[in-house]
Amino acid sequence: MEQKLAAMFADVATGRATVTAVCAELDISRDSYYRYRRRFAVEGLAGLLPSSRAPKNSPTRTGEPMIGLIVAARKELEREGWDNGALSIHARLLHDGVAPLPSARTIHRVLSRQGLIEPTPSKRPRSSYKRFVFPATDDLWQIDAFEYSLHGLAQTVAVVFEILDDHSRYNVASLAWPREDTEGAWTAMTRAIDRYGPPRMALSDNGLAFTGRRLNTYVLFEKNLARLGIKLINSRPGHPQTNGKNERAHATARRWLAAQPPATTLEELQTHLDRYRTAYNRRPHQGIDQHTPLQRRIAGTRPTPPAPTEPITHTQVIETHASNRDGYIALQNAVIPLGVEYAGLPLTAFVTGDHALIFYREQLLRELTIDRTRKRQPPARPRTGTRHTLNYQPHP
Repeated sequence: MEQKLAAMFADVATGRATVTAVCAELDISRDSYYRYRRRFAVEGLAGLLPSSRAPKNSPTRTGEPMIGLIVAARKELEREGWDNGALSIHARLLHDGVAPLPSARTIHRVLSRQGLIEPTPSKRPRSSYKRFVFPATDDLWQIDAFEYSLHGLAQTVAVVFEILDDHSRYNVASLAWPREDTEGAWTAMTRAIDRYGPPRMALSDNGLAFTGRRLNTYVLFEKNLARLGIKLINSRPGHPQTNGKNERAHATARRWLAAQPPATTLEELQTHLDRYRTAYNRRPHQGIDQHTPLQRRIAGTRPTPPAPTEPITHTQVIETHASNRDGYIALQNAVIPLGVEYAGLPLTAFVTGDHALIFYREQLLRELTIDRTRKRQPPARPRTGTRHTLNYQPHP
């Protein structure tokens, strides 16, 4: 385009073409023609190239002092072993009291211009993820382990058990252990329970340290959780996303440990983990709107109702039928024998706590206190004399 325009300038100068004809052919105005000609006379062909439309100065552009603070904060986070993206830098500058504080998007653009990050336009946006989180603190704990190499005379591999509260991302336990076994998993769980009390549920993968269901057996970790009334949930094999919060926490812990002096013993590794757990729980977390896990744990704790001065019991009315063969009923996980003479009859039971009254219509068949330590309850005391069957006379 610029070479063609220069040739037309020459044609106009020699009289072989007119300005009007040149403007019509190039579809430009006469003002543009004379502007291009002035630039051509001063700069040559370079003056005919499209010039930048950027303003000569931008008052809102991030200044060099702020760029220096952003770059310094990124290097400091990297040296400490923490995430050093735009959100983490924003939280660090906020903590340091920097004002005016740039937004996380501005920080990201500064890092891109400085060549400190590589743009990934094909990366899935954060807003597209649908997170599931339990509604309150200690509803569910996620437990998992990762490996760590001890740098001693003979380099050995240890494991780190991490237990994370699903609601608050609070690290309730980090334990250094020689290997991933069920004893280590239970030791980590007991330390967490000793600090914060038992959770309602626990979530783990299908490793033998946590469950033996793949071998049709029960491991120590499962048995002890069942004794405490804690329900254990296992993720689907080959689907680590179910335990994703803990998997992501492992990445943060590995990065932090890599920035510390190498541990040579389990005791040194445990010292690192104790420091890490304190710092992690007091650091803003991107997954919970930049709140700290400690703040989220306190805010998400369910209020405990005051203990009643007197035990409150409710009477439950249960409609059932006696067994057609043996004449027993199943009541609140207890088997209560009545006798073959009552087989198949529709019965009504009134249960208040452990006290049960069993009726056939208005006739009381049996009164007993349910023994919760046994499934099959003892039969009623046999009567002396001849055994009589139930003789019910309906009202006319």
